[in-house]
Amino acid sequence: MSEKNFFQSLPYFILISLGTLAFWYFQREDIGMLVYGLIVFILLAFFKNSLHSIPYILNALFMISQTEWDLTTIPLFLYYVPMAAVIGMIIHSIIYKTNIFKGKFFVGVALLAVAALVSTVINDFGFDMNVLMILVVAVFLVSLYGFFANSLEFDNNVYLIKVFAVLGGMIACQVALYYLNPEVDIQYALEHKTINLGWGISNFIATYLIIFISTTVYFVKKYKLHIIWIIIMLFEVAMLAFTLSRAGIIAFIVTSILLIIYMFVGYERKGNLLFNLVLGFVVASGIAYLFKDYFITIWDRLELFGLDDNGRLAIWQDGWSKFTENLWFGAGVFAREVDEGLRMYHNTVLNILAWFGIFGGIALLIQFFSFVKIFLFRFSSEKAILLIALIGANLQGMVDNTYMMPQYMIIMFITIAIVENANKIDKLRLDLSIR
Repeated sequence: MSEKNFFQSLPYFILISLGTLAFWYFQREDIGMLVYGLIVFILLAFFKNSLHSIPYILNALFMISQTEWDLTTIPLFLYYVPMAAVIGMIIHSIIYKTNIFKGKFFVGVALLAVAALVSTVINDFGFDMNVLMILVVAVFLVSLYGFFANSLEFDNNVYLIKVFAVLGGMIACQVALYYLNPEVDIQYALEHKTINLGWGISNFIATYLIIFISTTVYFVKKYKLHIIWIIIMLFEVAMLAFTLSRAGIIAFIVTSILLIIYMFVGYERKGNLLFNLVLGFVVASGIAYLFKDYFITIWDRLELFGLDDNGRLAIWQDGWSKFTENLWFGAGVFAREVDEGLRMYHNTVLNILAWFGIFGGIALLIQFFSFVKIFLFRFSSEKAILLIALIGANLQGMVDNTYMMPQYMIIMFITIAIVENANKIDKLRLDLSIR
């Protein structure tokens, strides 16, 4: 394997994620964020193709082992990677003359950032640390999309799918390690839904597992040794169940329909694939039977087909009221008034309308049409699996908080930037073939 190929290979991404897992497990994210921050800075500032910074940026999202802070007590190390990325992007843009203010998705995300600013001013929240942080995050996310949409080279869809697939295995291992901790009573943890990985709790963990499990399916279809990837996929699905996220599990069940269609459409050896899927399911069922008490507890805890809305109806009613009372520009990011500070409305569309009104809704609509246009251009197997991954997360977003969460927005914007960049290559090839 050549040096160039190694840095685009699964073993390389596994090494990065093993480092992330170690920093997380031993609670040394202070060191990990410093190391990854330095690597991100070097890769962004001194290399024209910004691609190889992406695995480190994405891994850093899942390194934090504890988050018992508010905005005034956040430790400095949490800013290492974002600050390194910002400085690196600025230097890169100056050296290589990168224009970050263009891209097919740029109008939608820029409008949403403007909506956040206008809504904050109109609702007169004052200028405190919370408001400043929100505005800084909005600018950072828009800049991140614009930068990667205009600084990448070549078609990197498969590269991103590899990174996502490895991240899925890493997060599944984090869930397993949480429950295997000698200080954790598994039965009690399941009955009381205590899971907290630091960087995320139940529903948040489920969101990213849905995304990354989907990309694992890409390798189930691609490689002849289906059974290995099927085992990995089923392990991740089992850990998704252990998150106890009802919304996440239901969203994944719906997403699974798309994934099954994806696996079999256009695949020649369907019988072989089906045999391996059944074999993997039988083995997984046998293992699950050995730990049936846990899975019975999970089933009882989730009440998957129950009628309990966990208070969401009242939250949605409040969100709709905030929207109708502040029709054009919304009630701002602090619209949902609770003692704990910023809270969301457990529905992407309603959340945007309550926060930013019709102005924000228009921005979201523009994003949607741009999103569809980007992914459907010269549709491919790689674009299909990335699309399904984001669809799965957004299905959960109909009853949970996904969109507007910084981790998800970073993943989504990087994904869109990579697919959009691949479209440029496809368009160039198309133009050359026509000539």
